Amino acid sequence: MCSSSSLTYHTLRLTSLEIDPASFSSTHEREIAFTPEIWAQRLASCFKRTFIASVKDETWVGMISVLGPSELIPATLEPFERAGTGADWDMYFVVGLWVHPEHRGRGLGTRLTEEGLEWARTNMDSKNDSEEKRDRIIILLVGDDNASGRALYQKVGFTNLTSMPPREGNSYMSMKVA
Repeated sequence: MCSSSSLTYHTLRLTSLEIDPASFSSTHEREIAFTPEIWAQRLASCFKRTFIASVKDETWVGMISVLGPSELIPATLEPFERAGTGADWDMYFVVGLWVHPEHRGRGLGTRLTEEGLEWARTNMDSKNDSEEKRDRIIILLVGDDNASGRALYQKVGFTNLTSMPPREGNSYMSMKVA
């Protein structure tokens, strides 16, 4: 059984994949086949957080998800290991920032990003409990042709992660959060 939240998230996510497919590493065709349990699991982990923007009538119009270190799969970290980057970081990843085109330009993307940054700043992840103090870094991939997304990220403090080579028309950006 799915909650209304996971069903609403499901609708918002599929809409985002239909409208802006190039903005995501997944596809509408892949995710439309997800079971209700998969949609519910996407919102259930304490090692990742999804924030939602809604308008006055409570219609969901935007989202951002942030993955904590315990949520990262080894394949995500492999490019960093190859580049010799991040061995002394606690890494968080922004995934899936999206605002419906009818609601862009109103600061929703900035507010969603700031919520995600605050969560990364304060989240207690089991992979962060080492004795040594490590930098907490939040990382994202942004399309090289996504000027508005890049501008939003720069506005809130992200910079290009030059130690990482670009990946298929996307560049890494990062920000120290703690």
